[in-house]
Amino acid sequence: MEKEASKRERSILLQTGPLTPPDSLVQDLESINDIAIDARHLGTSFRIGGVAAFIMITTGNSNIGALADILHTYTKRLKVKGSDDLALLVGGTINTDEEVVGFRDVRSRRQVSLKGRSRDEIKELLEHGG
Repeated sequence: MEKEASKRERSILLQTGPLTPPDSLVQDLESINDIAIDARHLGTSFRIGGVAAFIMITTGNSNIGALADILHTYTKRLKVKGSDDLALLVGGTINTDEEVVGFRDVRSRRQVSLKGRSRDEIKELLEHGG
C-alpha cells in the first residue's frame, strides 16, 4: 500500500518572477527523474522590468523531497529588492495550450509565497497542497 501512495502523481503549479529568470529553476527541475515540466510565459512585462512564468510540474510523491530542495535553493536566488517571488498556486490549472498565457488563463484556489520558507516548510506545502 505504501508503494502505491509513493507512485501517485501530483500536479504542482508555480508562478515565478518577475525579476529572477526561471531558466535555472527549469534546468534544476529537469534533473529529477520521472518529472514532466510545462513552462509557460506571461504575455506581458512588468513596469519594474522582467516577466513572470508559470511552471506546471507533474511528478510522483516520491520526488517531493527533491522538488522541495530545488525550490528552496531557487528561493535563495531571488532578488532581495522588489517583488521577486516564487509562489505555489494551490489547485492551479492553466486553461490553454498556448505557450504564452495571460493571467485570465491561470486559475487557482490560492497563492502561497515560497520566498523565505525553509526546505521543510516547502516540502509540507507540496505534500499537503498548501
